[in-house]
Amino acid sequence: MSLERDQAASIDFDTLADLCLRHRCFQSPSLFHGVLAGQLCGQARLARDHWLLLLSQLLGSEKAQLEGDDKLLALRLLDQALETLSAGGLDFEPLLPDELYELEERFVALVQWVQGFLKSLKSANLAERELSAEAQEGLDDLQRLVELGKENLQADEANEKDLMAITEFVRMVTMLLYTELHPGQPQVEKVEKPQNLH
Repeated sequence: MSLERDQAASIDFDTLADLCLRHRCFQSPSLFHGVLAGQLCGQARLARDHWLLLLSQLLGSEKAQLEGDDKLLALRLLDQALETLSAGGLDFEPLLPDELYELEERFVALVQWVQGFLKSLKSANLAERELSAEAQEGLDDLQRLVELGKENLQADEANEKDLMAITEFVRMVTMLLYTELHPGQPQVEKVEKPQNLH
């Protein structure tokens, strides 16, 4: 793969997992992406240096900031998340393991993503801002999902569909929050609550 194509390629779960391994960090890549999404939603503007420092701390790196290829990867991840959150195409996706992973692993990764997202939003003093009832209800449901995460998810067709529905719900709540907290950005369609979060 050429350098140009590599630079343009989107960063997936396994790419971020490789970064974690290089730093001997065994936290979930999904957690880190959730933290990034929460920062982008909660902050008026996320400085690139702040993200580099935050990711370095999350990785447990001894360096103040990431360097070299790791720095480029971190900045590409930031640009990718910001572009998909702020664009009108509703293309934002939580960074999660694909179908090659067991259903339970994917569910755990989604819960970890939401944990990182909520913790990051809390640090941005989200409680001091006014949110629509729909956005607040979405946040409450995300908190319930974290509590649900203590349960085991059996690998069957029904749970596979549930996981897809919950992932889509998380995705839509994230984009709804971003557009509400960043007026002037494209609006997202109505959030549909999955049946099993009632």
